[in-house]
Amino acid sequence: MYTYFTLKNQQLIIQEQQDESTLWTHIEKPTEQQTHQLAKKYNLPQDYLTSIWDDAENSREEGLQQEHFKKAILLLLQFPHETLSANGFLTYETYPLSLILTPDLKIITVSNQPPLFFSFIKEHLFPENDIRPELNIFLQVLWRLVLSYNHALKKIKLHIEGIEKQIQVSTENKQLYQVLNIQKSLVLFDAATKGNLETLTALAKTQTFQKHHAYKNHLHDILVEVQQAITSVSIQLKFVNQMNETFSAIVSNNLNNVMKILTSLTIVLTIPTIIGGIFGMNVALPFANHESAFLIISLLTLLLCIIAIGYLKKKNLL
Repeated sequence: MYTYFTLKNQQLIIQEQQDESTLWTHIEKPTEQQTHQLAKKYNLPQDYLTSIWDDAENSREEGLQQEHFKKAILLLLQFPHETLSANGFLTYETYPLSLILTPDLKIITVSNQPPLFFSFIKEHLFPENDIRPELNIFLQVLWRLVLSYNHALKKIKLHIEGIEKQIQVSTENKQLYQVLNIQKSLVLFDAATKGNLETLTALAKTQTFQKHHAYKNHLHDILVEVQQAITSVSIQLKFVNQMNETFSAIVSNNLNNVMKILTSLTIVLTIPTIIGGIFGMNVALPFANHESAFLIISLLTLLLCIIAIGYLKKKNLL
C-alpha cells in the first residue's frame, strides 16, 4: 500500500497520487513486484526494500560514506509496535523500517508493519527554518521513531507498577504471564535501541550533517533521546528481574505457609487417632467399665487437642 505526502502550510498532507510536489512516499507491506518497480524507478539496491520482510533484521546503514549523496542512502531502524500477546496481555514487538533518502532528497519509507508513530508526524506543524523541507521531514521521522520507545517505556513502567500492587494481594499465574511479556518486550527494546544508536551515530558523523549546524543539533537531540531509552530499558529490566525474584519468593513463602499449616493440623488430628487406637485394643484399660467412658475419653481428647493447638499457635506454627 502506497501513501504519498507533501507539505502544505508547513503541515504534512496525504496526496491521492504521486506528483512533483511529493516529498515522502511510504510503502507498507510491499509485494515482490512493487519492490522491483520501486528499485528500478529510484535506482535502488533491492535489499534496501526487501530487508523489512525479516522482522529480526538488525539496524544498519548503507551509503553514508559518500562526501556528497550521489546515490541513495539507507537507514534500517527498528521501531516498537504495541500489540496483545497470545494470553491477552500488553506486549511490544520491534520491526524494521527502511528509511531511504534519494540523491534528489526524496524520502521513501518501507515497512512490513504499520509504524504507529507516523500518526503524530501527520499532525506535526513544521516550523519555518533554514532546513530543506525534505530533510526536515527526514529528521522528524527519526525523532518520532526514537521518541516512540520512550512513550512505550513510560507505558511499561505504569504497567509494572500496577503488577507490583497486584502481587501484594495476589500471586496468580496471570501476573507471571504479564511479567514475562514485559520482560520479552524490554529485551527486544534493549537490542533495538542499541542497534539504532549505532546507526544514528554513523549518520551524525557524515560530513553533510556535521557541516550544517541545524542538522547537527537535531541529530544530537535524537541521539540523546536514544541514549535515554537505552538507560530506561536497562533500569526497567532490572526492576522486572527483581520482580521475578520477588514473585518466586512470595510463591515459595505462601507454599511454606500452607505446608506449615497442613503439618500442624496433621499433628493435631493425630491425637484423636492415637487415643482411639489405644482404647480400641481388647485389653484392660482405664474407664473400661465406667458408664461415662466415651464422654470422658472424648473430653480428654478434646483437651489434648486444644493444648496442642495453643502450643502450635504460640510457636507460630498454626
